[in-house]
Amino acid sequence: MLNRETLFVVINPTLQKHVAFERAISIANSRSIKPHIVTFIGVDSTRIDDNPANAALFRTDQWVEEHIHAPLRQHNLTSTVIYSWCSHWANSIVHSASECDASLILLRTEPNVGPKFTFNNAKWRVFKESKCPVLLVRSEERPHSGVVLAAVKWQTHNEEQKILNAKILRQAKAVAAQTGSQLHVVNAYKDSLSHPNRGALLAQADVPNANAHLLQGDSTQVVASVAKGLNADIVVAGTKGHSYSSHQVKVAKLEQLISLVTVDLLIVNQDH
Repeated sequence: MLNRETLFVVINPTLQKHVAFERAISIANSRSIKPHIVTFIGVDSTRIDDNPANAALFRTDQWVEEHIHAPLRQHNLTSTVIYSWCSHWANSIVHSASECDASLILLRTEPNVGPKFTFNNAKWRVFKESKCPVLLVRSEERPHSGVVLAAVKWQTHNEEQKILNAKILRQAKAVAAQTGSQLHVVNAYKDSLSHPNRGALLAQADVPNANAHLLQGDSTQVVASVAKGLNADIVVAGTKGHSYSSHQVKVAKLEQLISLVTVDLLIVNQDH
């Protein structure tokens, strides 16, 4: 018997539109065995207007009924609601998702403002420390194009990157199978000396030659360009970590990628 999935969706109750919650329902409805939905209601206090005059800081049981329980009942989905008052927003998400044995965490993000996307330390900790993949939902659902794009770095000798590559491909294949989509793979390289082995990549990804995009250039620019050209529904990428100091943020490649793509990103780390 197939194990039933648990989708763990994070909701900021101060917002009016909950695209990650809507995406969780859409994903659940696409499964032959409908997953259980865990709705985590909590706020990152560093990202909201904490003034008591802000009416969005206060929600009633009627709001929860209208925005959470009613839509789930409408789609015949079983659910659990978790309310969190924890000041350690990211840690509470990672801990609760692990306790629920979640198979996927869904987070929303805002559209880019300006040329660069920025994430605070808390959300990066969710990416790095979660025990399951994290789906970063960019916007409301759009027409299905039938393309899943996996971003790998095949020309590596680093064992951690090799493990991450394998996990990216495994997740991308699963998404493609679940959605009936075509899998494409993109790999950027710096120069001819670092050209990846196309044959090995094709064998591991199990895709036709036309679905492997090996291009010279900056990795984030290449991935974003290929995603746009293919009109991909989702990009599957990975992270090995993100460095922070008290005064300066070292920008990770993943952060740069998030700033360039306009579709959902499924993010895996080495611990999944």
